[in-house]
This record gives sequence, structure tokens and C-alpha cells, in this order.
Amino acid sequence: MTTYPLSEPATIYGDEGGAEVLGKGTLAECADIVRGLSDEARSSAAIKMDDLPLTYGPAEVSELVHFLRNEDEGLSDRDIADIAGSIE
Repeated sequence: MTTYPLSEPATIYGDEGGAEVLGKGTLAECADIVRGLSDEARSSAAIKMDDLPLTYGPAEVSELVHFLRNEDEGLSDRDIADIAGSIE
């Protein structure tokens, strides 16, 4: 299993429109930052991968944080892509 996207750079935005930057880091670090946000801020946060065409809106961010908290080995590329595409 690979954690390739988890180590890629990402940016957290206060909304899906990208007007307010809340943080930067790897996808795994961004998920940790989002986990520490207030419920209100977390409910509108979005994570966009800096170098990959992946965006996690509020619903996907919540699911990503849940998976990362419960997975010891991380997620595979396919798992990450499935999360990003599951709410479309």
C-alpha cells in the first residue's frame, strides 16, 4: 500500500472557493490541521492538492480525516481518489 498523495503538498482553504488560506503542508499534515479546527471552520474547509488535480470539499475532508484517524497504514492512491470522487 502506498501513501503517495498523503505526502504531497496541499493547501487548506476556509471554503471551496479558495478565498481564505487556513494552512499548508502535506495532505496528511493538512488533515491533522483540519482535525484541530472548530466544528464551524471544519464544516466549510476544503483541501486542494498543490500539484495534483485533487480537491477535497467539506464532506470529503471530513471523510478523509475519519479514515486517517482509523487507518494505521494510511490510504492507497485508489482510496484517496475514491474519497475525492465519492461525493460528486
